[in-house]
Amino acid sequence: MKINKKTHLQLKIQSGLFVVLFIAFSGVLAWLSTQYKFSIDLTANQSNSLSAASLRLLQNINQPLKITAFISPINEQKETLDKLFQRYQQQQPLIDYQSINPDLAPELLRKFNIQRDGEVVIEANGRSENILQVDESNITNAIARLQRQGNNWVVFLQGHGERKPFSDANYDLQIFASRLSQKGFHIENLNLIETTAIPDNTDVLVIADPQTTLLEGELKLINQYVESGGNLLWLTEPAENTQLESLAEILQIEFLPGIIVDPSTQLLGLERVDFALAADYPRHAITTAIDSITLYPRAQAIEFLGENSDWQSVPVIATHERTWNETGELAGQITQGDNPGEQFGPLTIGLSLTRSLQKEDGELFTQRVVVTGDSDFLSNQYLGNGSNQALGLNMLDWLSHDDNLIAISPRKAIDTQLELSPMHQLFIATFFLFVLPLGLLGSGIRIWLVRRKR
Repeated sequence: MKINKKTHLQLKIQSGLFVVLFIAFSGVLAWLSTQYKFSIDLTANQSNSLSAASLRLLQNINQPLKITAFISPINEQKETLDKLFQRYQQQQPLIDYQSINPDLAPELLRKFNIQRDGEVVIEANGRSENILQVDESNITNAIARLQRQGNNWVVFLQGHGERKPFSDANYDLQIFASRLSQKGFHIENLNLIETTAIPDNTDVLVIADPQTTLLEGELKLINQYVESGGNLLWLTEPAENTQLESLAEILQIEFLPGIIVDPSTQLLGLERVDFALAADYPRHAITTAIDSITLYPRAQAIEFLGENSDWQSVPVIATHERTWNETGELAGQITQGDNPGEQFGPLTIGLSLTRSLQKEDGELFTQRVVVTGDSDFLSNQYLGNGSNQALGLNMLDWLSHDDNLIAISPRKAIDTQLELSPMHQLFIATFFLFVLPLGLLGSGIRIWLVRRKR
């Protein structure tokens, strides 16, 4: 074809029009990408997508939900967390997610009691919950608990000098009770002299260190509650449990004499050796996300005696091997094992008990009990030490069976390795090392020869 000025102008116009249309088309695609989001997970086990259980929960959310990640920009997990919460946002527009540098928000750290870099706070329905171990299972379960309309009742026994859930004294449990309320629990006091019965809708009964003797009728009501399958949190103190011996017999436990002595507390700057520390926790649902120390002032050790009973026992809190229960005076030079009744660590401070029972209609259910050898660790004075608060909240979640809200198993990354047979490896190597380079070279030579002949 002969090219003149007219055809040359037409070619320029066509080229210019193509460029303009291409840019316009690209701009429209870019705008559409901001208005409509579409993604597809091509991994073999859908490891980059939310599970079906999470999707069902997100579809039922009808009120705003706020997720705040307190994570520094240099934290290597920041990008992973951002992508994870973006999946939640894509499925539910009512979710508002933001990432905050904890160094720039000290007032929020105090407000939400943030303990570490990477901690996440979820807020909904006027309540909030902190997540230390961030994964899909914990996030979805936390959202489910916050959507709960306060159907779980935690009842605190009162009338015998117990620790009060609505008092701000150092000795009492107001801060802990308020954290439970934020998680959707109903908190109530129970005076058996006034009510003469434990309400049927009690999910967890809390006995927090009574100071005076319970009446025989009160003990009978408590024992009947436990024997019939009621869930119980029993917070004890050394040498103050003789009045509840009948309850200890039902639970098949006994308390060792003396107070646990922990020499390692001096390494942390604590001058008192009667403060016990726990850093390594037995495997249990309560301690799954607990990976920092917890502190127990003047604690006693617990032993389980019911190996042949229907109770199943698992330690929740245990001291290290250097501890012992000191039965002598805590004065002067304290030596390990110089008094009768002393035992070397590890010693159990927290014990969980479960057993299977049957209702009148034949339905099976699981009863749960937690007994601790210390009450102070949940008190207003000591709740903020280490992971004391997180541990206490986990205990109530477990006792009220909230740990079973949604079971999301971690997905195995089955597509992280590519296994090829020797034949396939030879084929790929031949194609990329010889066939493809020679093909490109041949195409180049052919194009050069064609243009040379013009």
